[in-house]
Amino acid sequence: MGGPERERKRSTALVITGMHRSGTSLVASVVAGMGVELGRDLFPADPRNPKGYFEDTEFLTFQRQMLRACSPADGGHPDWGWTPSERLDRVRLAGFRDAARSLADSRLTRFRTWGWKDPRTTLLLDFWDEILDDARFVLLYRFPWEVADSMQRTGEEVFLRHPEWALRIWTFYNRHLLDFYERHADRCLLVSANALPAGFPHLVQRIREKLGIALQDGPPGDAFEPGLFRTGDLSDPIVGLTAAASPPAFRLLEQLDARADLRAPEGWAGAGERPFRFVRRAGAAPERPIAVSVIVPCFNDRDFLLDAVASVERYAPDDAELLIVNDGSTEPRTLEILRALRTLGYTVADQENGGLSSARNTGVRRTGGRYVLPLDADNRIRNGFIQAAVARLDADPGLGVVYGDRELFGWRRGRVRVAEFDLRTMLHSNYIDACAVYRREVWNDCGGYDRGLSGLEDWDFWIGAAEHDWRFSRLDAVAFDYRVRPGSLIEESLRPRVLERLLAHVHRKHRAVFAAHLPWPLARLPEAANAAYWRSRWFFRCRTWRRHRRELGHPPARYPVPS
Repeated sequence: MGGPERERKRSTALVITGMHRSGTSLVASVVAGMGVELGRDLFPADPRNPKGYFEDTEFLTFQRQMLRACSPADGGHPDWGWTPSERLDRVRLAGFRDAARSLADSRLTRFRTWGWKDPRTTLLLDFWDEILDDARFVLLYRFPWEVADSMQRTGEEVFLRHPEWALRIWTFYNRHLLDFYERHADRCLLVSANALPAGFPHLVQRIREKLGIALQDGPPGDAFEPGLFRTGDLSDPIVGLTAAASPPAFRLLEQLDARADLRAPEGWAGAGERPFRFVRRAGAAPERPIAVSVIVPCFNDRDFLLDAVASVERYAPDDAELLIVNDGSTEPRTLEILRALRTLGYTVADQENGGLSSARNTGVRRTGGRYVLPLDADNRIRNGFIQAAVARLDADPGLGVVYGDRELFGWRRGRVRVAEFDLRTMLHSNYIDACAVYRREVWNDCGGYDRGLSGLEDWDFWIGAAEHDWRFSRLDAVAFDYRVRPGSLIEESLRPRVLERLLAHVHRKHRAVFAAHLPWPLARLPEAANAAYWRSRWFFRCRTWRRHRRELGHPPARYPVPS
């Protein structure tokens, strides 16, 4: 016996894997700092992982090729080996065996303790177990609601378009993880990433004792930085909402935790039995007068809706109410979530699809708060905003609307500081989002939201409020999180001809206020010229957004979301 075969006997491979966004980079950084060679040509760090991914680019590229070759052509995310059919043609892996042995031998002959980290390995564990002699495996899993949130924060278009895929991919990956562990538990560590903030010393001890890896001494606790690995409060409402809307993921999490060498912190398992604050059966009399009615219209918003509801549960005051308006949703996952919310006891008003204006109007008519807060189903309210807005409105009867800044996430990130209200500026283009607290009388005076507008209904509503002499007040705080994503209503509706028609509609409806506040020639232009002017205003306000899309590699939209 000679060459690579002799080296195999004294060289040990340590493989680190688990679902994407599950702490594999964190663990890899620890073992790399304690003497395990994870590769010399590593995938570079970026804002998502500022400390680096610790992924050997040769293994990464090779496994991408394998998963793409095995994935059927039915959409999904083949780079991760997941498609809606959840099938992999593993017969095709036979064609990669020789290249895999060569790649492994190049490490076996150079390093005594070596390995690699790549979440894709989760779907290829049996393949590599046949290639390697007596390899060791660290298998990581993380709370599914945290993985779903982390996937949204990456801003990847595929997940912004398909938020419902996050938990399906989580379940697909972790089924493979648990199956492999149950067959090879003697050579594996099954570890909850959520145990790592307090459990790094235990992880290192188990790698040494159970897996027999001779890690060098080092301070593993220093590797953990809370800002780089988000782990939330286990009493957060998103836990219980996920349990209700995705029972298969929760059952799998229970199975993983029952078998794990390092289990998740206690406290998550009973989430489905915890009470929610805004569960009120339709028709039930409120326990106290309602100050604010939070209205969440939903049309095929899928898992985004859970995020919005969770934010209301977190931050709305006790004298608020929540109404979800189902605007004729047809998408299966959305209907599944709406059924789960009804089962929990949330009030869901169903209507035929009538558009966002119609859904908001339905919500206002069916609620009783003296103030109204529309919250889009893909956004999230921030702590303290409702309370501060109510305090200002209570203190000043002439004040009609209170709004704040917004924090962008998804395709764009950062705080948008919204200016103080100025009618002339508002007449050029809208800059105040619908997510503002206003008096019910404002809605009455405006005649509700205009059903003839789609994408500009907020602009029309605020102009109408100003026409009726309602004053606006800005809070110097972030009021809500705004998800910038493809396929949103405003991006889809603001196409050239549609936009021109909507702008002309707004101008006709508010002709007097435009004439009174804009320069004389502009206020009296023919309708077509007026429409062209306002279309150009919106277009140039979008230039920064368009440039950002190009930088991210997205195709430019002709009339994207203004900000």
